[in-house]
Amino acid sequence: MNDQPCNEDSDPNTGSTTNEESGLETDLNLTTNTSSSSGSRSLDADAEIATFEVQFQGPLPSPGMLESFDRVVPGLARKIVDRSELELQHRHRIEQQALAAKIEDQKAERVYKGRGQWMAFVLCMVLISIGSIAAFTGHGTVASVIFGTTVIGVVTVFVVGRAQKEKREKL
Repeated sequence: MNDQPCNEDSDPNTGSTTNEESGLETDLNLTTNTSSSSGSRSLDADAEIATFEVQFQGPLPSPGMLESFDRVVPGLARKIVDRSELELQHRHRIEQQALAAKIEDQKAERVYKGRGQWMAFVLCMVLISIGSIAAFTGHGTVASVIFGTTVIGVVTVFVVGRAQKEKREKL
């Protein structure tokens, strides 16, 4: 015999509570309890108590809830649906702006890297030219220092740049 009071908010068998305002997934549980009493409660001897639980998940309330809202306040369901549509449009607009900004950043980064590569190329050509002139004019020590530092600098940039690229790709 189950003497627990039963209302629409709790299920005496499972202990679960109804949360219609939470907007969680749609699920309908119907539990029927038969109470039988021997003696003092003759009117309730064969009473059945049914409880149900409805949960809904989504951007809008369930159609049944919208219909109930509309009965209480005419036009409220339309306002709720319109508000949801406006929110969806706003979210799409924000996502499109974020994507456009990301694309622009990537374009600017490519331009920046390209400019840096051209500057490095010009600097290498100038240093090689100065080193060549120094070598042809009899300044072998100066020429070897210029060539050595230029080669070491270029090789270092390529090795470090490749290592950083591989590190980024692993992430």
